[in-house]
Amino acid sequence: PSAIWMRAVSSSVEVRRGCLPLILAVLLGGALPVGGQTRPSLLARPARLHIEGVGVEEAIRALQRHSGISMAYSSDLLPSDRRVSCRCDSLTVREALDTILAGTGLRYQEGRRQIFIGLGERNGEGSASQPLALAGMVVEAGSGGGVGGAELVLIPSGRRTLSGKGGRFIISPLVPGEYHLRVRALGFLETDQEVLIDTALGPEVMVELFRAPIPLEEIVISPGRFGFLGTAGGAMGTRISRDEIEAIPQLGDDAFRASQRMPGVASGDITTRLNVRGSTGRDLLVRLDGLELYEPFHLRDADGVFGIVDIQSLGQIDLVTGGFGVEHGGRFGGLFDLRTRSPPETGTRTTFGASLSSLSATSQGSFLEGRGDWLVAVRRGFLDIVLDISDYGDDFSPAYWDALGKARYRLSEKNLLGLNVLVAGDDMDWSDNQTGSDLTSTWANRYLWGSWKADLRPGVRANTLLALGGVSKDRGGQSWIPGGGTFSPLSARVRDRAEFSFRRIQQAWQVDLSGDLLLKVGADIEVGRGEYDYFGRTEFLDLDGTGQLIRVPDSTLVDLGVGGREMAAWGALRGRAASAVTWEAGVRFDHQTHTGDSDLAPRVLFRWDQGNRLSFKASWGRYFQAQGIQELSTPDGEVSFHPSEMAEQVALGVEAQLPGGVVGRVEGYLRSVASPRPEFLNLSREINPFLEIQTDRVRIDPTEGRARGLEFLLGGGGDGSYSWSASYALAEAKQRVAGRWVPRTLDQRHALNLHGAYRLGEKWQFSGAYQFHTGWPVTRQVPYEEVVTSNGAQVSTILRRRFGALNGDRLPSYRRVDLRVTRFVDLADGRLELFLDVFNATDERNLRGYEYGFDPMGLVGARVQRTPGEELLPILPTVGFRWVF
Repeated sequence: PSAIWMRAVSSSVEVRRGCLPLILAVLLGGALPVGGQTRPSLLARPARLHIEGVGVEEAIRALQRHSGISMAYSSDLLPSDRRVSCRCDSLTVREALDTILAGTGLRYQEGRRQIFIGLGERNGEGSASQPLALAGMVVEAGSGGGVGGAELVLIPSGRRTLSGKGGRFIISPLVPGEYHLRVRALGFLETDQEVLIDTALGPEVMVELFRAPIPLEEIVISPGRFGFLGTAGGAMGTRISRDEIEAIPQLGDDAFRASQRMPGVASGDITTRLNVRGSTGRDLLVRLDGLELYEPFHLRDADGVFGIVDIQSLGQIDLVTGGFGVEHGGRFGGLFDLRTRSPPETGTRTTFGASLSSLSATSQGSFLEGRGDWLVAVRRGFLDIVLDISDYGDDFSPAYWDALGKARYRLSEKNLLGLNVLVAGDDMDWSDNQTGSDLTSTWANRYLWGSWKADLRPGVRANTLLALGGVSKDRGGQSWIPGGGTFSPLSARVRDRAEFSFRRIQQAWQVDLSGDLLLKVGADIEVGRGEYDYFGRTEFLDLDGTGQLIRVPDSTLVDLGVGGREMAAWGALRGRAASAVTWEAGVRFDHQTHTGDSDLAPRVLFRWDQGNRLSFKASWGRYFQAQGIQELSTPDGEVSFHPSEMAEQVALGVEAQLPGGVVGRVEGYLRSVASPRPEFLNLSREINPFLEIQTDRVRIDPTEGRARGLEFLLGGGGDGSYSWSASYALAEAKQRVAGRWVPRTLDQRHALNLHGAYRLGEKWQFSGAYQFHTGWPVTRQVPYEEVVTSNGAQVSTILRRRFGALNGDRLPSYRRVDLRVTRFVDLADGRLELFLDVFNATDERNLRGYEYGFDPMGLVGARVQRTPGEELLPILPTVGFRWVF
C-alpha cells in the first residue's frame, strides 16, 4: 500500500514536469533591470527602473532600491489614487523622478547624501524660492540602526509623517521658525527635540530613541521560542516575517511545514507532524486562537499530509520547543500556537491562491466603523484531481477541504468579544486490483468557540473561553492476497468508527500587584465523550507442528463508550528585578476522571537581559501528559487508559543581536520521561492505511526516556532585499526498552538547515534551502524459509521473517535541496504573485526504509540481501499563484 502512495505521487510529478515549459514562460515573461555606471551626481545616476501602473509611493520606493539612493519624503504629500509607469531602464534618476512626479505638484532637490521630495517651484540642486523642509533620520540609541514606522509630529505646525524603513523622514512645507519635534515608535520611549528651521533644506536632524520597558506580561521568558508571520513578542528573539515564510520553498504553503526547518524539529517529506526535541507528534500542543486542536491534520491515514488551517488565514505562529508556563498543559513536547490574522481597520483584503495541490480564498474586513472585524477562509485540496488527470485517480483519490470563520466586536475600549468556527473534512478512496485491496476513509473536524477579553479595572485583565466540538472518523476496507500471504495477511477486513466530542470552559486572570509583580491564575474544565466501534479480522498463512500449511484467523472487536472530565487550575507569579531580570514561578494541577490521574507540576522560568543585545534564558519544570479520551488505540485492542507520563525538562539559552543585524542563538536542553506510555509501531516504516493488521506491528513498552541536545542558530537580512538563516543541532533521543537504551524512531544525531532568499527589484524573488540530517534508526529484518510438507514429504517452502534489535540499524543520511522563484506583478486592483517551487531539486533518493530478501540465486540458506526500499519524495515541481487585492 505504501508503494501505491509513492507511485501516485510520482505520477503527479510527471504531470508537473510537463508543465515546466509553460511555467518558465510565465515566470520569465518580464524584463530584468540592467545595471549602469555610477556618476558623481545623485540625480545623474542610472535609475535601473521598470514599473507599470503602480502607486506614486511604491514607485519612489522602487527607485530607491534600484538606484541605491536614499529619498526623503512625506507620505502625506503623495497622491494615493494616482498610478504611474516608468520604463526607465536606461534613464537617469532625474528623468525617472520627472516621470513619476509629473502632474503631482511635487518637486525634488538633491542634498549631500539623499534626495528630498516635497512642494516647491523647480527641480534640481536647490532654489531660493523652494519652501523650507525638515529632514533627518530616526535611529535606535546604542545600535544606530534606523527605526521605521516612527510617528513624527512637528509642533505647533501640526504637520506629521512616518519614518521610512531605514528611519529616514522629511516634513514639508514649513515656514522659518523654532519647532518642537515629538517622536513616538512602538517599543520605544517617546522623545521631544527642539529644532530651528531657517534655510531651504532645514537642518538634517538625528533623533535617537531609547527602548521602552516592555510590559511585564508581554516579556517572552520561555527559551526555544520561534515566531512566524508576526512578531514573537518582546524586544528580542527569532522572528520570521510573512514575506520570509512565503519565500521558503515548501510543499503546500503549510503552517506546519514552515516550522520543519527549525533546530530541534524532526519530520518527514510527506507528513506535517512535528517531532520536537525527541518527542513524537502526539506530544505537541496545537492551539488556534487559544483553543486546542486535537487532530489538526488532513489525510490522517496517509500520515497527515497537510494541516487543517490555511497559512493565509494566520497572522502569527509561535513554536515553543523549550519550557513554557503553567497556563499550558496536557503536552510536554512543545507548543505550536496559531493566531488568526487581524483584519484591516478599514476596507477589505482578499487573497486568492491556487497551486497543483489546492485552491484557497481568504477575505477579511471590518464593520461598524472599525469596532468589529471578520475573516473567512476556505480551501479545497486538488490531489484527487491531479491524480485523476495522471490516470491514477482510479486507484488513489485523496480529497480534503477546510473552512475557517472569525468575527470580533469591541463593546468598549475594555471589552472584546470573539467568535470562531473551524470545520475540516477528508475523503480518501484507495484500491489495488493486484492485491484485491480497497479502503474508504472519512475524517471530520469541527470546532466552535467564543471568547471575551476584558479589562475589569486598572491592572486586572480577564480572558474567558467557551468551546465545543469534536473529531470523527469512519474507516473501512478489505484486502486479500491472491495465492497466499506471508509478510502481509492473506485476507483482512476492517471497520473502524470513532467519535469524540467535548465541551470546554476556560477562565484566566492577570493581576498587576505592582509595576514589577504580576499574578496569573486560571482554571479549565473539559467534559468529553468517546464512542468506539472497531472490528478487524485477518487470516495468515502458517505452519502447524508437522510442517503443513494452515490458515490462522485472528480478530479484534471493540464496542466501547467512555466519558470523563479533565480539570486544571494554575497560578504563577511573574516579577522583574532591576529591569534586567524577569522571572516566573508557578504550579499547575491537573485531574482526569477517565484515567484517575491527579498531577502537580511546578515550573520556573528565568530571563536576564544585558542591554538590548544580549539575553539569557532558562527554564525548569515538570510536564504531565495524560492519555486523552480520543487517544485509545482500539485497532490495537486497547480498551483502557494508561497512567499519565511525566517529563522533567531543563533548558538553557543565550540570544544575541550581533553586528550587521544578525541574530544568534545557542540552546541546550535535557528531558527525562518517567512512566512513558506504550507505543504501537510498524517496524518496516511503510505508509499503509491498514497499519494495525500488518505482521510487523509490535507493541513497545518503554520504562523511561530521555532527550538531550545542543542547538545553534544564526539569521539575518538586509533592508528587506535578502534574508538568510543557518542552524545546526546535535541531539540524542532514546528510551529504555527491555533494559536496553534504544534510539527513538526519528532520532537524528546531526541536523543542518540552510536557507537564503534574495529580492531582485520589485518583480523577482529567488530562494533556496538545504537540509541534512543523519539517517533515522530502523529495525533490521531477517528473512528465512521454512519447509512445507504434505504426508511427511517436502512439497514447498514458505518465506518468513524475524526482526533484529529494535532500531539497531540506520538509514543513510538525508539530503535535500529545495528552490523557489517568485514573480510579482502589480495590477490595477491588486498584486499577483506567480511562483515555481521545486521540492528535492537534485532528485536525491532519500530512504524511508529497506527491503530484505535473498540474493538472486534464491537458494535456501543463501545470503540475505538488503536493498533500498521505501523511498521518500522525488523531485516535485509545483506551480501556483496568489492574488491579493
